[in-house]
Amino acid sequence: MAAKYGDPYRSQARYFIASNRLAVDRQKAVGELAELGSSSVPEVVALSKFALAQTKESDGKLDEAAQIYGELARLNSSTISPDTANLRLAKIYEKQGKKKEAADLLFNVVDASRKAKGADNQPAPVSAAAREAADELKKLDPERHAQLPPEAPPSLLG
Repeated sequence: MAAKYGDPYRSQARYFIASNRLAVDRQKAVGELAELGSSSVPEVVALSKFALAQTKESDGKLDEAAQIYGELARLNSSTISPDTANLRLAKIYEKQGKKKEAADLLFNVVDASRKAKGADNQPAPVSAAAREAADELKKLDPERHAQLPPEAPPSLLG
């Protein structure tokens, strides 16, 4: 596919090849994922950056992982949501001992999620990342968690 077709199929195939290569040739896969981070296909950019950040995180390169998760959050992609990227970034901060930064990021994710409205001006459904961020914040900083606006009643979420 990568050799026969143009984008988006070429970039998608290259992403799958690189992500699967992580198990057999990590260094080459990391280079390919980094290169795909500047693809012309937005979905491939988001997926490649996320895989690269996860790889850096598992390799203990927390500063590099944090930088990539931050970039990913700023992309505002629907493929990897800012909530998901910020949740991972907060977990990096926690590993680095930056508890305040982690708590601030988690608080902001949950706060925005609980205040979000849908097109019908009803509370928007809470993402899995925002629910996990709330759980993480409760463990990390219970006092800060208590400052969050209340969750919308389940009956309003349809």
